[in-house]
Formats: sequence, C-alpha cells, structure tokens
Amino acid sequence: MIKNKINTPAIIFGIALFLLVINSYTPEGIKIFGLEIKQVDFLSDIRSDDYYNNESDDTDYNEEEDFDESDSTIQNDSVFLEGKPQYEKASFINLEILSDFFIAEYDKLDNYLNFAPTVSGSNLSGNLSQLNKFLSALKQADKKQVRIAHYGDSTLEGDLISSDSRDLFQQKFGGKGVGIVPITSNDVSFRKTTDLSFSDNWETASVYTRNKDRLPVGMSGHVYVNGNNYWVEMKTNNRYKTVKEFDIVKLFYSNATNNATVIYSLDGGKPVTQSLKTGNKLNVLEVDADGSKSIKFTFPIAKSAYYFGISLESSKGVYLDNFALRGNSGVDLKKIESEDLKAFNNELDYKLVILEFGLNILSGRSTNFTLYEKNMIKVIETMKEAMPGASFLLVGVHDKCIKKGSKFVTDPAVIKLIETQKNIAKEADIAFWNLFDAMGGENSMPSWVDSNPPRAFKDYIHFNDIGAREEAQMLFDELMKKY
Repeated sequence: MIKNKINTPAIIFGIALFLLVINSYTPEGIKIFGLEIKQVDFLSDIRSDDYYNNESDDTDYNEEEDFDESDSTIQNDSVFLEGKPQYEKASFINLEILSDFFIAEYDKLDNYLNFAPTVSGSNLSGNLSQLNKFLSALKQADKKQVRIAHYGDSTLEGDLISSDSRDLFQQKFGGKGVGIVPITSNDVSFRKTTDLSFSDNWETASVYTRNKDRLPVGMSGHVYVNGNNYWVEMKTNNRYKTVKEFDIVKLFYSNATNNATVIYSLDGGKPVTQSLKTGNKLNVLEVDADGSKSIKFTFPIAKSAYYFGISLESSKGVYLDNFALRGNSGVDLKKIESEDLKAFNNELDYKLVILEFGLNILSGRSTNFTLYEKNMIKVIETMKEAMPGASFLLVGVHDKCIKKGSKFVTDPAVIKLIETQKNIAKEADIAFWNLFDAMGGENSMPSWVDSNPPRAFKDYIHFNDIGAREEAQMLFDELMKKY
C-alpha cells in the first residue's frame, strides 16, 4: 500500500522555517565542520526599531563646508545606504512575532503586486510665466530647432530620464537625432540611445575632476584632448524611433592648431578629410549626414584642438542634450565660463534649461544647506544671463531612503533640501517642479522599489529604466498642461 505523502511539503516548509529562524539568532563566528555560519536576519521585517541597539536617532548635523567637489577623493555618485546595525541580545521567539512576520510578508507582496499611485495635479511652482519662452518656442518646432539642456548628476548617466523626455517631445513636436554626445564617457556599457566607442587614453577634464591646466570645459562641463590618430565612433540603435538616424553632425571645438584636420566617415563609407578653423573661440564643423546611422571621426595630429562633443541632429524639431555630471551637486557648474555658455547658446539657442541635482548634497549628515543655496542661485543667475532666451526649471530631489530599524524611510534631510530648492527657485525667479511630491511624497521610494514591475533599484535611491520613464512622463504631462 502506497503511503499518503500529502503532508510532506508542509513538514519540509516547517523545518526550513525553523532553521531560518534559528539562523537569525546565530552568533557571529560559529563554525560547523570548519565552515563559518553566516547569519541571515530572517526576522528583520518584524523586529521593533529598538531591537537594534546601535541605531542612532541623532539629528544633530555638522554645518555644511564649502569644498570643491572636484577635489574629493570619493565621488558620491551613489549614496551608500546605512548598513544593518549589529545587535547584542536575541529576543525570544513567540507567537506574536510569527504572526507579525506573516503579516509583514503579506504587506510586502501586496506592495509588489500594486503600483503606488503617483500624485496627480500640478507640482509646478515658482515663476511659471518664465516657462513661456520654451512653450512659445514649441509652436515653431515644425519650422526650426527647439533646444533643451538637461543637467543632472549620476541619475542622468547613460542618457537615463533624458532619453525618455526627448522621445516624448520628439514624438509630439518632431525632431530626428539624440543631440550632443560626449567624446568619451564612463556610461558606454549602459547608454540607452547611442552606441559609443573610442580609442583609449583620451585626455579629459571636467567641472567635477581636477583641471590642472584650466582647459575650457564647454557647455557640457567636459573637454577632450586627442593623441595621434585617436578616434571616436557613434552609432544609433533602435531603442527609440526618433533617434535611429540623423541628418546633421556638428563637432564642437576650439583652439585648433594651424595644421589641425579631422577625418570622418558616415555609415562606414569613404573617409573625408576636413581642416579645422583656428582661434580660441568656439568653432563648429558641420557635416551633412542625410539620414545616416553612424559616424566615425579620426584625429590624425595629437592635441589638434580642444573638443567638446558631437551633436547628431536635424534641422527642425526638439533636441534634448543630456549633460550628466557624476557625483555632483550642481554647484560646480560655476566652473563653466559665462563666455563659453554664451558661445554655445549663440550656436544652439537654448529654449529650456533643466537642472536636476540634489542626491549628492545628501551624502553627508548635514542639513544646513545655506551655502549650497547661495551657490546654486549664483549658478542659475550666471546661466540666465548667458542664455536670456531660455526658460529655466529646477527639479527637486526625489525620495531617497535610509534604513531605520527594519524599515526604509525617507532621509529627513530630503525634506529640508526640498524646501531649500524651492527657495533657490524663488530667489532665482525660475520654475520649480516638486518630483518628491509627484512620486508620492514621504516614504514613497519603497513602493517604487516593490512595485510590479519595480521602478527603482534596491539601493532605495536611484530610479531604474521604468522609473525614469515615469518621471519623464510626469514632467512632460506637467509642461503640456501649460502649453
């Protein structure tokens, strides 16, 4: 007679659950047969906050120091989450703990299965009439270019957020091409809109790295200097319909030597040699590309010029330039000379400048943002003076969490920074978009992490591709309400 084994899975589950609970209380350093047993806190979701005796609720912060971000030995490109604290004494297992555990697991599953709703309604404030320069320009996008500069920290790397914003604008208002692409970049492995490759050992400087020779950094905050026969190649991909090809290529440079030349090839075709103009002012080499999908530049003579980037575009529609400054708070934009901003603006006529910073000013324990506020107001005022025809929009920092006990909660400094950013926008007389409120407000990041599909990474700081697309859509919708 075959024995009924219907209860076997339940027994196995019970044994596994028992072993996991026991492991939650295993002291550090225990070895079995020479192997160290690693503790996994299976009950972390149901422990009370006071269980962790080393967790600090200290809210006394040091005053913000005035420092040059480029001199920092560690770039705060990603803010580290607080690690799980150690504890000394184990609590006894009881039925209440087990009951709370299953409730917590059910709540986590419920978060995973349901998107946390974003907040509808306007989250724009500040001088909204200043946006009319951009909104009016959009009405002419079927006849000429409308240019947007999107500055931000590592949240924009890989053309994240910018790529989706660009796509939304180009689908509605036209445009064919990705805009300005850097000569070299650290994000080539995950860049969304352009497959970028280049020779090794380009000399680079930027607003957030040391620039011992004080090279001009251009509109993007970067400059690139070549060696003999250095090259760069840019190929489109099929991820976004509107940037699969381009009609015009622009190479931005200055300080070309007397014998400076470049060699370019479109779609792997016949190489063309072109001389560069001399002079210390901004120059642009324009190439007729007519529906091309790739371009390769070769620079035969070392240190032939200072190069600032390459734009893939067409004659009309919207073009959004992604200017990602890794690990930066935005203050280092002051290192871009006003004359350089004016020179680029004379060529490109920017109609909207978006400033999206904040995560990296939260990397310490300080909530005194007085100096930051003062510096950012100066940055914006300088940019406004250099680009008088542009609207300006400051995007507030989004929710960022720290671990408190068993839960991830909004970093208390986020709330204070948002108020500071509102004041920056007010004093600079520009528009402000409250992304924090738009995504759901306080403690909203965990719902973005646990939603199905997830919209943010488990660092509880950065949006993933899906979250970036949602941010872009929310901002686009807000601006279209004013259009």
